[in-house]
Amino acid sequence: MKIDIAFLPKDIGEVNLTETVCIVLDIFRATTSIVTSMANGCKEMIPVLSVEDASLAAIKIESALFAGERQSIKIEGYDFGNSPFEFSKDKVEGQSIVMTTTNGTIAIKATEGAHRTLIGSCLNVTAVSEQAKIYGKDILIVCAGTDGLFSLEDSLCAGLLVQLLTAEGNALLTDSARAALLMYAQAKDKLVETAVHSRNGKRLEDLNRMDDVEYCFQIDAQHIVPEYRQGKIILEK
Repeated sequence: MKIDIAFLPKDIGEVNLTETVCIVLDIFRATTSIVTSMANGCKEMIPVLSVEDASLAAIKIESALFAGERQSIKIEGYDFGNSPFEFSKDKVEGQSIVMTTTNGTIAIKATEGAHRTLIGSCLNVTAVSEQAKIYGKDILIVCAGTDGLFSLEDSLCAGLLVQLLTAEGNALLTDSARAALLMYAQAKDKLVETAVHSRNGKRLEDLNRMDDVEYCFQIDAQHIVPEYRQGKIILEK
């Protein structure tokens, strides 16, 4: 089993993913919000690239809700932004939600054609690592990044994933996987303090959303694995 990391969706390029399990990470905050929403009973989430695509997707869904942000600010007229605290059980249970975000939904859509695409976060990091290993395929961790640039918070979670995936040995690590592992090892005792100095972390701090920063680095708060399949995110069965 080979473990690799794409620090940005564009790093995937034209790679054939048919025999690869992808794990998508957008810690601040799309995949954290997706995991939270699914844990609270959301029926399905449909990731799209743009506001226009969201409107088109909603036509096919009865009573769809909308979630999305641009530069961490909720899109005007949408039901949800991108804070995991918005996706409470009373608001999402049994609902279909169309989502478009600055970085996260781009990363999810970039994995089209993969053997499996799993949605990861610190919240479900152990569950997603265990599920990924079941398939016996190479694993590619896809970091969403921030506005097309390297993202510290995604890479820290990616390093934790690499540690969990290699706990039993017998894995071949690429240089990017080793680099993420080293980053995580350096910061594992001060994840929140480290992540808040990232570009996205500072943005959330400026928006008075330190509660989001702290929540997004709760390790193993959930034991579920959302999967992106045929255009929608559902819970892995």
